[in-house]
Amino acid sequence: MEIKKEIKIIFSSLGSVFSPSKIKAFLFPNSTVGIIWQYFGGSLAWLIIVGMAAMNLRTYLTFPSNSPEIGVTYYTFLTLHGWSAMLGLVPMAALTVIEYSMLKDGMSIRRTKLMSSMFWLANLTLAFALLGGPDMGWYMYPPLAVEDNSNFHAFLNYHGPMMGIAYLALAISSIAQTVATVNLVSDAYATKPKGQKLGIFSAYGVAFAVIIALTLPALTAAELWYTLNILAGVPINTLLWLVLFWFYGHPVVYYVPFPLFGALYYFVPKFSGRPLFSEKWARWNIYLLAIGSMLIWVHHIQTFPVPVPVRLWINLSTLVLASGSGLTVLNLGLTVLTSKGYNYKDPVGMATLVALIGFILGGVQAVPLPMFPINPIVHNTYYVVGHFHLVIWTLILIGFTAVALDALRSVRAGFNFSPTTSKMINAGILLWTIPFVTAGYLMTVEGYLGMLRRVIAYPLMFQPYNLAISILAEIGIAGLVMALGSALVEFLTYRAGGAVSVSGSSTPSLSMSYQNESKNIENFKLMLNNSVYGKSSQIKRLS
Repeated sequence: MEIKKEIKIIFSSLGSVFSPSKIKAFLFPNSTVGIIWQYFGGSLAWLIIVGMAAMNLRTYLTFPSNSPEIGVTYYTFLTLHGWSAMLGLVPMAALTVIEYSMLKDGMSIRRTKLMSSMFWLANLTLAFALLGGPDMGWYMYPPLAVEDNSNFHAFLNYHGPMMGIAYLALAISSIAQTVATVNLVSDAYATKPKGQKLGIFSAYGVAFAVIIALTLPALTAAELWYTLNILAGVPINTLLWLVLFWFYGHPVVYYVPFPLFGALYYFVPKFSGRPLFSEKWARWNIYLLAIGSMLIWVHHIQTFPVPVPVRLWINLSTLVLASGSGLTVLNLGLTVLTSKGYNYKDPVGMATLVALIGFILGGVQAVPLPMFPINPIVHNTYYVVGHFHLVIWTLILIGFTAVALDALRSVRAGFNFSPTTSKMINAGILLWTIPFVTAGYLMTVEGYLGMLRRVIAYPLMFQPYNLAISILAEIGIAGLVMALGSALVEFLTYRAGGAVSVSGSSTPSLSMSYQNESKNIENFKLMLNNSVYGKSSQIKRLS
């Protein structure tokens, strides 16, 4: 009988969890916190797909004597990796950080149903395109991106008109991301506390939401052009298509880093125990970074026969943007160095510091890239791969981890990481960072020696490098799983003596049972205090 009761309880609990109301609340959350967790979940899902594709393609890179047939499989995983990262993970992670920056500064999302609808539309249409087996690289260069003949297929599974439908799905995905971003800017303006300027975190978040809203339509136009080419025979001008793509394709690499700069400006002073070295620098730097990020896309066509004045502009504009990044590093570095001590033992403090140091290590490699004498030499080598992966592995992923860890502590009243879990998170962060920074610099050395990117056939001399990079990646992945996994497990198993709920206004609140328990504890303290002083008959009660 007891077993039957237990089974009934289990099925009753499952029925409660998977009830229509709970499923609806999961699919379409009605609070700012709910939307943040939805987009965080989407970011995590795409991160897993990105990682799986990366490890698959790296498996092939460890063997220098692959047959020609392996090239198709390798390039498909390469495209899956790139599309999942740039079209899925990056916009989802960027919107998550922007949403959280709004929450931290007292703003909220009003149109939650619209945000959820755009979330599902963006992700499902991208998933549909990926199921076609794209085989042309994340940059989708013409003419290979629209080829479908005996020699090359842009998609392994979609042919003829289905290719056009796949590009239409990508266009719908980028439109949905644009609508979500515009909505965030609108809601930030509508819910901004009156008479107050935006905090530094949300100022960066909202500013770069505007950049996303301005540049994503260029990608939409490029994808729709392919749709019209395949379905209606509209000819493609290769150079104009590249202009459209890179007007989006360069700013997209800043979609996550620049909102994370706002997070670093918020967290670094907090864990340094002093104000930001110069908030004025930080606020003026928004204009430098925002404008600069949209002006230097042209350096991606350095290998084209562009006029000398354009090349001069490439060098100048890139250095202007680099100065903005350098100013960020200087400001944050001085904040840390002039403090009495930085609290790196706190998991958020550790992740923030590692993200800052990692950005320096990866960012310095970008400075010589746009220079004309250098760019043609390293443009198509693993030097470039090493540079942008270092920034992804450190600033983007560890910075995003810092925001996620802070969010876990912010949305559940009374929750904090235990000393043991804090040590596990910090160890996981280091276990991820050290192997991946080493792998990034090995990629850089490979590129300097002449290892070409986007190829599966390479000279035997690079085999030890590729094998070492793959082994380091295997080690590092365990670190990130340990950091995020231990944090999520403690968060999900946390009990504060009563239920914790999140109100519709996005403000964490305790349940009545928890409040009553708190009152009981305070009453006990008062009783003990009065008893010690011989006034046991005068016990005070909290109202």
